[in-house]
Amino acid sequence: MNDSPVTAEPMPPDADDADGASFRHLHPLSIILKSVSAIGQNLVAIAVLYFSVFDRNIVYTGLAAIALLAVIIGITALIWSRFTYHIGPKEIRIKSGLISRNNRSIPFDRIQDVSLEQKLVSRILGLATVKLETGSGGGEDGKLDALALADAQAFRDALRDYKSGVAAQASDLTGEPIEPQESEERPPIFAMDNRRIFIAGLFNFSFVLLAILAAIAQNLDFLLPDEFFNPWYWAEQLSEQDVVNGLSFTAQVAGAVGALFSLIAVGLISGIVRTFIREYGFRLDRVDTGQPGFRRRRGLFTLTDMVMPIHRVQAAILRTGPVRQRFGWYHLKFQSLASEVSGESDHSAAPCAQMEEAEPILAETKIANVTPDLEFQRVDAALWWRDAVILTIVLAAVSVGNGVFLHPGFYALILLALPIIAVMVLNWRHHQYAITTTQLFVRAGWWRRKLTILPIRKVQTVDISQSPLDHPLDLATVTIGIAGGSAIAPLKINDIPMERAMALREQLI
Repeated sequence: MNDSPVTAEPMPPDADDADGASFRHLHPLSIILKSVSAIGQNLVAIAVLYFSVFDRNIVYTGLAAIALLAVIIGITALIWSRFTYHIGPKEIRIKSGLISRNNRSIPFDRIQDVSLEQKLVSRILGLATVKLETGSGGGEDGKLDALALADAQAFRDALRDYKSGVAAQASDLTGEPIEPQESEERPPIFAMDNRRIFIAGLFNFSFVLLAILAAIAQNLDFLLPDEFFNPWYWAEQLSEQDVVNGLSFTAQVAGAVGALFSLIAVGLISGIVRTFIREYGFRLDRVDTGQPGFRRRRGLFTLTDMVMPIHRVQAAILRTGPVRQRFGWYHLKFQSLASEVSGESDHSAAPCAQMEEAEPILAETKIANVTPDLEFQRVDAALWWRDAVILTIVLAAVSVGNGVFLHPGFYALILLALPIIAVMVLNWRHHQYAITTTQLFVRAGWWRRKLTILPIRKVQTVDISQSPLDHPLDLATVTIGIAGGSAIAPLKINDIPMERAMALREQLI
């Protein structure tokens, strides 16, 4: 639980009795759900006990597992008994903590977003997790695990009614579970069927499957040979095999190409599976109750249902690539003040859409797309040739040094500069920007192309910086600060003349 207080106002120890508020527990099944999750996280520890500590003695390992299970269930039940909540007409109160008790009060006025999440077991049991976000930073600010789905939906609807000015009766919020009001389902503004999800998966190349297998192998390395993670060992073993040495050069090359294509196939399959798990049943609706926003539902094993208020959208991001753009596919995201329950830095609004499908979504946010007559300006060519010179010098020194002292074949390392410099040139050609009276457009990347559309009224800060290599060329980098933006990858315009950078800052602020 995130137990950091949202308000600094202290509450009396018996506040629930003083005002007659009735505090409620989470659903009892949350004890089982949390216990199962904790047991799953300790399976590796049990395996280590079996193979290492108890020397494969199944009896001792079983007793240790039972003791661990009892401890987990006992602590989880104790935490559940000490966690209570009360939903009033204007606030939600949460009491938690075993030794240090924490009483929290979260006014409805401060709650910006409410999202519902259902993992696979929770969906089967008809439960949901409610996550609250107040916009104070640091992700979610309140969390109610394992509520009955009807209760979770009723709380979200009541909060929307409060935001829209509808008077909500306190008795409805504190009494028996409220059945959510049925409303006529309108067509979504965007949705993806299985075919569209499959197409999106083809463009989400991933080695996540190999990463998972590697993580499992590292945790169970005591079961593997000592040299399992040594590539030189496997190369030596392979070279000593008569089957391999007996093959012709053509067959060996074909085998290497086959291995490469197998690796690519694994990446494609991993991307497709990962996309299906995340985007299954993707549906984006416009909601008008309370504050107008987008309601997004998606997920195969974990179903998430979240609402993103439109007024909290700071910028629009269109992602694509050379192959994806050739077929007209784009990934529309929004940079928002709202937190993303999946951990993504931006909110996916249309993971795989044609431009004519993305346009209506953009129109809802009052963000205009690129027009045919919009003129983009390219940044200075020093963005690529300066780094290319440094790269060439470093590769030349490495190739010559290794070629002289180790093997002449290392002279070929200098050839690596050619494809790397080619990518640098392509990235430079695709790093462009344009500005109108109301919006800033920034393009970046060649292989992973990204177009950021930022309304000027959303700009928070504009920083101009110069590196030691920028000073001689009188170049500068402009960094635009956006509320809710990523600190890891801020919006930047690299290597433009200082005079132009100063003029751009004046236009933005």
